[in-house]
Amino acid sequence: MNKCLRLLFIVIAVMLTSTSLLQAQVPIPPQRGVKKDQPAQSQRQVDEQLARSFFNNKEYDKAADLYQQLYINHRYYYYFSQYIECLLFLERYDEAEKDLKSFVKNDNSTNKWKSQVTLAYVYLKNNESDKAERNLKKLINELPADKNVYLQVANMLRSKDFDEYAIMLYNKGADNPTIDYKFLMEKALAYQSMLNFEKATENYLLHLETDPEDYELVKSRLSFMLRYDVDGSVIDEMRMSLLKKTQERPDDVLFAELLVWFALQMKDYEIALNQEIALDRRLNDREYDINYLARIARDNEQYDIALRAYDYIIKKSKEGAFYPEAVVGRSEVEYKKVETPQSDVSTEWYSSFEQRIMNECAELGISDNTIPLLIIRAEILAFKLNLIESAIELLNEYLDINISKLNKAKLKMSLADIYLYKDEVWEATLLYSQVDKSMKEEPIGHEARYKNAQLRYFIGEFDWSLAVLNILKSATSKLIANDAMSLSLLITDNLEYDTIALTRLAKADFYIYQKKYELAEKMLDSINIYNPNEVSMPYLLIRKAKIALDKDDYQLADSLYKRVYQGYSDSYIADESLLENAILLERYLNNKEAAMECYAKLIDEYPASVYVAQARNAYRRLREN
Repeated sequence: MNKCLRLLFIVIAVMLTSTSLLQAQVPIPPQRGVKKDQPAQSQRQVDEQLARSFFNNKEYDKAADLYQQLYINHRYYYYFSQYIECLLFLERYDEAEKDLKSFVKNDNSTNKWKSQVTLAYVYLKNNESDKAERNLKKLINELPADKNVYLQVANMLRSKDFDEYAIMLYNKGADNPTIDYKFLMEKALAYQSMLNFEKATENYLLHLETDPEDYELVKSRLSFMLRYDVDGSVIDEMRMSLLKKTQERPDDVLFAELLVWFALQMKDYEIALNQEIALDRRLNDREYDINYLARIARDNEQYDIALRAYDYIIKKSKEGAFYPEAVVGRSEVEYKKVETPQSDVSTEWYSSFEQRIMNECAELGISDNTIPLLIIRAEILAFKLNLIESAIELLNEYLDINISKLNKAKLKMSLADIYLYKDEVWEATLLYSQVDKSMKEEPIGHEARYKNAQLRYFIGEFDWSLAVLNILKSATSKLIANDAMSLSLLITDNLEYDTIALTRLAKADFYIYQKKYELAEKMLDSINIYNPNEVSMPYLLIRKAKIALDKDDYQLADSLYKRVYQGYSDSYIADESLLENAILLERYLNNKEAAMECYAKLIDEYPASVYVAQARNAYRRLREN
């Protein structure tokens, strides 16, 4: 019997040994996220991932148990803070208070002070605000004079929305000579969180006084505040603070430059120019900035500001590096200014201006820099003084000089426009084609292609024009793409409905281009008499409106634009007529309320229009002003 039992034990032992060997030979599949041959995750990692998962899934009771056990096992503060966070979500405030008090009593690290902030937060959540206040004031009084401690505790205060107490702590630290740090940037951020933009700006500027190397950082913080300005209060506070600071510190260049930057953000070009001129008079190195500001003002149609900037550079010295550019820029701006519809200048003015430009070209010489002057002079000769042959001769004279490819293309474009105005269609189309071929992928090449398509439309070659326009609708230049889309829709819309009306409309457009308004109106009236229809009528009306605008008959233009979008709201040009009427009302009739109504109507009723972005920007600008 004993032998049998012994044998049985031996067999069992062999079987167990064999099983162990087999298990040793079969590899354990690696856990997900763990590379082969690496040890499996520790229990701590598993528990931490599980606790995080419970927390993220809002299973706070399960997460609290795990975080509590993790803290007991590993004494890592993060686990304790997460455990308290779970208790707060579970509204177990008494339990959180008890554990926090125990922690504060037994800890001597910075975490002790952080936990006191959390304890005040628990009191606040439990409707014990008096206790919270007493606890925070006691904490601020007891903190050791250590910059890092102050920063960590202040960050904790701010994370719990105790910004006022964070500022109290910053002020206490700033007054302590042993800490030797003013906490100005930190205070600015706290005030910013409290929406106290005056104090925020004040502290950013005070920081810049003490740390001028942080200029770009301060500028970026101010820029961030401006982006989130809802009611204009930030702009007002920032403007007052900057003006005050530049008056207090007139010799501090940084604040003057910051005021220029702010003025440009606000498109307040007058303040920006005043500061730049003041800086130049003091430092004699701001001509580049003044010239740059003049270009920005010009592009934003602030012509008087641009002229004052250019005049300053011109009067300063003829030897200055930016003198030639200022002379050219001034003439460009003056020409743009008199070309606005509300401007009223005589033929004598144009004649005198053309002579001045001729003298400027003689002074500076004809080069890439002065090509814009040459083009302006040719346009005045052709379109204002009716000296078409003189304009053509002038441009042809300089086509073969040594200038850039782009400027040569600009000369050819101007010459082609004049030939088309003169009714020499084939000379015009040849030049447009040359520019298109030589500058195929450039914006001016796209413009030449569009003008060629427009020319073909003028002379009734609608299929040729459409083929080009349909390609141009995807041009990189947004302006050309929009123009191509508009003309393409006009041709397609009318071509399918009434070819005769389209032919007359094209002739009227050609006459408008040539400023033969009497002939254009007769052609438009012929459509109204012989071919009136729902398709051609809105196009007819909008052209009559543009003729009226060019003749300064603003009331007639206003009524004609209204007839388009009120009577033909489904027309392809209803959105264009709304935009044009809004611009008319704003610029020439000084009726901003009516203009805003037009912009709003366009945005609401034509959301897919190419003009929506322009209308939205204009509406926002009018509302803010």
